[in-house]
Amino acid sequence: MSIVCIGDSLTFGYGVNKSESWVSIISKIIEEKVINKGIPGETTSEMKERFIKDVVNYKPSKVLIMGGTNDIFLKNGINTALSNIESMVEICETNNIVPTILTPLPVKENISIKLMFEDMDYKKVNEQLAELRNLLIQYTNEKNIKSIDLGNILLKTINIEKYFLADGIHVSKEIHKEMAEIILKMLK
Repeated sequence: MSIVCIGDSLTFGYGVNKSESWVSIISKIIEEKVINKGIPGETTSEMKERFIKDVVNYKPSKVLIMGGTNDIFLKNGINTALSNIESMVEICETNNIVPTILTPLPVKENISIKLMFEDMDYKKVNEQLAELRNLLIQYTNEKNIKSIDLGNILLKTINIEKYFLADGIHVSKEIHKEMAEIILKMLK
């Protein structure tokens, strides 16, 4: 039995030590083998393209799918991200893999110097991320598959603003720890 975690830099653990990423924390606690297939900067289209190689070929019992932030930053559109995630879920269904969808986190709106996406309106990005989170939850409810609304849970339970890294997109080890705890609770 194994779990593959596929996503972008938040799954990869960008900006924190490898042992401090939410995927590594989970892998130390559960008995199943956990495989991190997060690639920084990836869109859901790129995740979908490598889904067979990086998920199905491992023959996992479960997959955690987290993406969409880069789609919004690169202006690929919310519907494109949703459609790609739906395609990955369909691949899971035909390969007897149980999918869990993790919603994307918000970004920090008030940063004085943007290290990435300098001309981007981060407030608008957050509005689109909120819309994507809602659509993902609606989709998973309709499909009767598990989802973990990380974005909204963290917004309600912790002052996430003070745990962003300097770029306003990636999060600290404290948030990775919180994410791991939320995911572990929901996986049980």
